[in-house]
Amino acid sequence: MMMSRIDLEEDKLVWDDDMHGNYSVKSGYNLLLKPKVESVVTVENADWNLLWKIHAPPKAKHLLWRICKGCLPTRTRLNERCVQVPLVCPICENDEESDWHFLFECENSKQAWQAAGIDLFTPSYLLRFNSITTCILDFCRSNDKNVVGKAAMTVWVLWNNRNNWVFNHTKEQGQHLGGKATSMWSDWKFVQAVNSSSSAHEQNQLVMQWQKPNVRWYKCNVDASFHHDARKTSVGWCVWDSRGYFVLGGSYVIQGRCSINEGEAIAMLEAIKELSQRGFTNVLFETDSKNVADAIRHMHNGVSEFSSIIHKIKCMLSFNSDFEVKSVRRQANMVAHTIARAAISWPSRYVFDLIPPCINNLLYNEMI
Repeated sequence: MMMSRIDLEEDKLVWDDDMHGNYSVKSGYNLLLKPKVESVVTVENADWNLLWKIHAPPKAKHLLWRICKGCLPTRTRLNERCVQVPLVCPICENDEESDWHFLFECENSKQAWQAAGIDLFTPSYLLRFNSITTCILDFCRSNDKNVVGKAAMTVWVLWNNRNNWVFNHTKEQGQHLGGKATSMWSDWKFVQAVNSSSSAHEQNQLVMQWQKPNVRWYKCNVDASFHHDARKTSVGWCVWDSRGYFVLGGSYVIQGRCSINEGEAIAMLEAIKELSQRGFTNVLFETDSKNVADAIRHMHNGVSEFSSIIHKIKCMLSFNSDFEVKSVRRQANMVAHTIARAAISWPSRYVFDLIPPCINNLLYNEMI
């Protein structure tokens, strides 16, 4: 009895924290740091996200961040950095100018908060905190982002007024600053609403649907789907002619889990192999995986499974010079996406010349 010959590859070292399997000092350093900072970073990121998501101009949010990070150049902080300046608050001249005094204790600031309609910084509220950072982050966490946004705008107006007095010898009263902050924030919010409406209109005008290929060209869309419970990965592809008519489709089911990049690359490889064997020419392959399209376009040398698949794709493309690859949005790749998802219930490798029922409606919508 003759035994079939099995080609075995030699073992090789692959660095799992790189898409192409290559080790770098940077990736090794990041891996060493990861267990130490992961939990801390998660908590800090959640807090900072609260600040960055408030409804206020970027300059106002940035100023709050500087205060939280201890970067605001108040006179007490400058003095700590060995800068010879008087410590007294330049606005009220009643106490040393610290972050806390500037925001909550200066009489001018109190008047501004009152005029802006923000009466949340009461003595009982402020007594709960032992630092300016915890106070600001709690305020962001406990209040509506519009309220916090107006407060951030008020802080910016107060600091701008302070600097105008220090450098230009001009300043405004607290009551006027509160009204000014409210007006500026309302104007900014109105502009944002207008821009958002315009952006939504422009987004609707963008081509988000599948487009026909050029004359005498075919288009092949590819995609992958991941079935973690079944420990399977399925891929699908679909070919159209320049009139937008369905030509051919296919799918392939892989036993075992693949990474997202590997699955998307296998989908591309399977489609290219099938169309090459069938003698297709002038084919534009579209994938919604930018990583795959970029890896095919660039000269990456790697030892990972993903790099091995990309290498095979490049070899196939070198023998088919009229094959091209590009990335598209998911919305323009829904037919291939649907085929890939449905492939789990079909034979492991399936090529169909007739339109499968699962994509009938999608094909109709993309052709009209």
